[in-house]
Amino acid sequence: YMLKLLMVIFVNSPDAFSIEEAGYDTQIFELVTVNQPMLKVQDDVTALAAEVFFPLIEKHGKDVVLYLHSYAGFPGSAAIEGLSKAERLAAGKRGGILGLIYQSAFIPTPGDTLLQMIGGTYAPWQDPNTPIGLIGVVDPKTTFYADVMEPLATKAADRILPHSLLSFNTALSQTFFGIPAYNGRRTYLYTNHDQALPPFAQDAFVAASGVEWDVQNLETSHSPFLSEPKQLAAIVVAKVQAFLATY
Repeated sequence: YMLKLLMVIFVNSPDAFSIEEAGYDTQIFELVTVNQPMLKVQDDVTALAAEVFFPLIEKHGKDVVLYLHSYAGFPGSAAIEGLSKAERLAAGKRGGILGLIYQSAFIPTPGDTLLQMIGGTYAPWQDPNTPIGLIGVVDPKTTFYADVMEPLATKAADRILPHSLLSFNTALSQTFFGIPAYNGRRTYLYTNHDQALPPFAQDAFVAASGVEWDVQNLETSHSPFLSEPKQLAAIVVAKVQAFLATY
């Protein structure tokens, strides 16, 4: 059995849509801070590095493209430390992260917490329960899946679990999306009808990042992998090929 040489990793995206039809292996990473009140953003960073990046990149020398959705921009921005393809090539190592795709995702800089990045107070659609240390969503179907067809929208909404409040209130000490290795290899996918993170918030994240992004716009709500899977797959495949062409 030959491991295919390229893997597209989706973090916090419940569906790898149609990427596999284009011949790419995919892996979905489930956040460890979901429904775990004692865990912080750093626990997601550690898990992503140990469970996904170490086996794929360090052990198997695979090239990967990272797709980060929403909160996943937090752990993803830190877990990529030292793993870019450019850094590994320079060190004579196989495999690495070819490029980054952030979809309506947070782009944290050191010291940022998620709560700070949404303005310091929880959004009306969020339902924090401080005594149990979890934060839920008042109406996940409207907030995340407004343009998703039934019965898929209800099924997706029913799968939503609360998130650790600590993970929204802890900062990262370092982030690595801004390193020169990713210049020309950073894509931000805007979701223009997003009810959870409206376009002005996505704009603010991109502007505050201090680096250049190839920006693409999707006329969808927060979850295009469910509402427009074919269109999104075409964009991701094109980006993977564009990243590959830079090496």
